[in-house]
Amino acid sequence: MPRISDIHSIIVPAQSADLTNHVYSEIVGGGQTGCTITVNGVYVEVAASANIPLWVKSIESGGVGCWLLGEKKNVYLGSPTVY
Repeated sequence: MPRISDIHSIIVPAQSADLTNHVYSEIVGGGQTGCTITVNGVYVEVAASANIPLWVKSIESGGVGCWLLGEKKNVYLGSPTVY
């Protein structure tokens, strides 16, 4: 899915990611200290309030304090409701 704009319809905590139904294209560090996460096989430290545009294919560990932004995979057949 090409990135057309910086507007996302889904934001979830990284530890609650649903890679089956959603496509995530950005990681955001939350809280006072940010977060650490192993995503796409790479250990990443994300500073508080920082964002990393990245296609998330897998989350192996961590993610507490990280937020994932993205879209539903199937908005044609699935519900377009934002949650």
